[in-house]
Amino acid sequence: MNQSQIQIPTLSKVNKYILVTMGVLFLLSSIMKASGGIGLVTYLGLSPAMFFSGHLYEILTYPLIGSGIFDILFNGLLLWFIGSELESQWGAVRYISFLITSTIGAGLVYLLVATVFLSDSGLFGYPLYGMHGAGSALCLAYAVLYPDRIFTFMLIFPMRARYFCMILVGMLLFNGFFTPGKVLAWGHLGAMAFGYGWMHLISSPKWKKFAAKHEKSREMRSKSKANLRIVKDDDEKPPKYWQ
Repeated sequence: MNQSQIQIPTLSKVNKYILVTMGVLFLLSSIMKASGGIGLVTYLGLSPAMFFSGHLYEILTYPLIGSGIFDILFNGLLLWFIGSELESQWGAVRYISFLITSTIGAGLVYLLVATVFLSDSGLFGYPLYGMHGAGSALCLAYAVLYPDRIFTFMLIFPMRARYFCMILVGMLLFNGFFTPGKVLAWGHLGAMAFGYGWMHLISSPKWKKFAAKHEKSREMRSKSKANLRIVKDDDEKPPKYWQ
C-alpha cells in the first residue's frame, strides 16, 4: 500500500451512526438553548461533580455532545477521513472497542486530574464534552499504522503523519502545563495513552493466541449447532390431551 499520501475513504457504517447521533444531539441542544433552557452538555457532558454523584453514564455520552458547528464539522472530518480507514482495516467490533477504550481513558484521566487539582475550585463542576479526545487517539493510531502518510498541518504545511502526531502531543502537553484548560488537555492525552495501550494489547502474541483460540471455539460451536437435526421416532404416539 502506498503510504505517501492520505486517501479519502468511504464513510464507514459505525462512523455514519456516530455522526448522525452527534448531529441530532447538537440540533436538540441548540433548540433547548434557544428556547431559554439549558443545553444537553449539562446532562450528557462528563462533570466530576455529577459523575461522583451517580451519573456514571456520562463517561460514555460526553463525546457525542459538540460545542458548536465547527466542532462538529472538524471532528466529523476526523471520523470520516481517519476513522473510516481504521474501521475498514480493523473491522467494526475492534474499531468500536478502540473508541470506547480511548473515550473511557480520556474520561478517567480527566476525572483524576480534576479531583486532585480542582476539587476545591468552581472548575470541579466544569464538564468535559466533545470528540476531541477520541479524535486525538484516532490521529495517534493513524500515525502508528501509516507513519509516512502526508497530513496538512493547519491546512497549510504538509507533513508526515508521525510528525503531525508529535506536534499534537507537544501542543497538548504545553496546554496541560501552562494554560487554564489544562485538565481538558490531560483528558485528550489520556485518550491517546489508552488508545495506544489498546493497540499494543491486540498486537501482542498472547492476545492473538487468545483471540485465535476464542475464534476456533466459536467456529466449533457453530458447526456443532449446524449438525443438529430432528430424528423422528417411529414409535411416537399421538399426543394426549386433558379432557
